[in-house]
Amino acid sequence: MKRIHAFAIGLAMLMAPLTLEAPPAFADPGVRPMDYQQATDVVVARGLSQRGVPFSWAGGGVTGPTRGKGSGIYTVGFDASGLIQYAYAGVGIKLPRSSGEMYRVGQKVLPQQARKGDLIFYGPEGTQSVAMYLGNGQMLEVGDVVQVSPVRSSGMTPYLVRVLGTQQVPLQQSPLPQAPAQQAPLQQAPLQAPQAPTQQTPVQ
Repeated sequence: MKRIHAFAIGLAMLMAPLTLEAPPAFADPGVRPMDYQQATDVVVARGLSQRGVPFSWAGGGVTGPTRGKGSGIYTVGFDASGLIQYAYAGVGIKLPRSSGEMYRVGQKVLPQQARKGDLIFYGPEGTQSVAMYLGNGQMLEVGDVVQVSPVRSSGMTPYLVRVLGTQQVPLQQSPLPQAPAQQAPLQQAPLQAPQAPTQQTPVQ
């Protein structure tokens, strides 16, 4: 009996490292990875679905518009980083809450290399605001409300940030921008390697 007991303990100890070293899985390991175009479509549609929602300082996040803080305490809405968090949560990516922190994740790209879904930042190290590039010189931003505007180069950081395409995201069977409860499990966006600034070229 002692030998059987010792054998069972030894077998359990041998198998334990295999469990610890297993790669993290999505909530549904049977789903296929979402490709770049699918993920882009979901993120953009999810952001655009909030057009007209009012600005609320420190408002919004991965689950949608919320009451903000300070001057935004009585308004249910989004600030710039809250809107971007909400849009990307639709494909399971959890971005930091502030624009300055968002500027340090993903991959930095030059303005002339901008793709739909890339993030545009304003202010030193992206600390003033963030918007989403939509293509054709347009961006999704939060002004008085969530709105589509022409891209402004004034105050823009030297780089945009690309999050999509830098990691796998799970495939949702029926992505619904208005239904955050059905969103994929959130993953932390990867930190980017620092790059030297370069001369800025206006986004086309």
